[in-house]
Amino acid sequence: MAGALFAGLCLILCCFLGGSLAAPSFTSEPGNVTAEVGGTALLEWQMNDDGASQLFEIWRKLPSAGLIQRASGGDAEPFAGYEGKFEIEGVATLKILNLNKEDAGQYEFQATYDDSTVLDSIATLIVSYQPTITDVTASPVPNVMEGDDLTLTCAADGVPAPTYTWTKSDGSPLGTAVADTAAGTLTFTNISRDATGSYTCSADNGVGDAQTQDIAVAVSYPTTAAPTTPTPNVTMKMTDAPTPAPSAEPEPTGGMKTSGKPGGRGRGAKPQKGGLGTGAIVGIVLGLLALFITIAVGAYCASKRFGPQQEKKPDVVTFTKAEENEAEPLKNKDPENPPEKLDDKDTSIIKNGEMEDVPLKNAEEA
Repeated sequence: MAGALFAGLCLILCCFLGGSLAAPSFTSEPGNVTAEVGGTALLEWQMNDDGASQLFEIWRKLPSAGLIQRASGGDAEPFAGYEGKFEIEGVATLKILNLNKEDAGQYEFQATYDDSTVLDSIATLIVSYQPTITDVTASPVPNVMEGDDLTLTCAADGVPAPTYTWTKSDGSPLGTAVADTAAGTLTFTNISRDATGSYTCSADNGVGDAQTQDIAVAVSYPTTAAPTTPTPNVTMKMTDAPTPAPSAEPEPTGGMKTSGKPGGRGRGAKPQKGGLGTGAIVGIVLGLLALFITIAVGAYCASKRFGPQQEKKPDVVTFTKAEENEAEPLKNKDPENPPEKLDDKDTSIIKNGEMEDVPLKNAEEA
């Protein structure tokens, strides 16, 4: 009897104690968190773990990179390479500093207790940044023929996804072109020549400034010949032609063909078609020939007058020495009264402009 009473008391005590010890659980989780590039993100977890002793906590970036950890009652310690990048605040809030695009992704928090309870939760970090236009293309090509179809496509990188706006650079309306703000396309069906021009794509997602880029479109079309005014056909009979009045103008002297009558005139005179007349050509040839002859004669006369002259030899004059050393030409003596024969040494001549003494017989030969 006493044993049964003790067992009942123990059962009641166990039930009472067990109902007061709640298992550890999360009271709040981060879910999806959005923060801008260059800012700070907070991933906050809250738990109810009364009556349980926490042994270990770890924060990871999936799939498996450990970021920071903390033992029960100790300080949080970042893993190597993550110092200054991750911190722990409050109960279990992960603080990520100086965000960049690569920080976006899933983060896991795990807590282990001494009763073998393990709490595990995953949050998603979204890092937003202003768009950057990566490409603007035309399909099939930006230069098309009138009547073809054309699609312009604008692509941009940005979080959240940007919306696209198309405008014509000169401010004129887009006409029948259809723009898709989500896909970034501008579609022309049966394009007209009025669509020629430059178009601007604008990408905006609310982060930073909107980004723009232009693309040129050229529409070709066949040219149309300008209308011409037909020339009326006029038929004129020879009998209807008026008789020309006598003209006082001089008769043409060149380029005319005559009937061969004296004076070079006649009813058969007709202008030759194109070029100079035969008489004009003959006159030109004769004039050129006379000019060449005149030049040749002038050149010959100039060469005779101003050309090199033949050198003349000086006359040889014979002198005899008189008593007074006066030279007297022998050739002036009277031939009937020849002078007395002088000594050969007393004879002098002027030769080549100089006085020389030579024998008389040599002087006569000279």
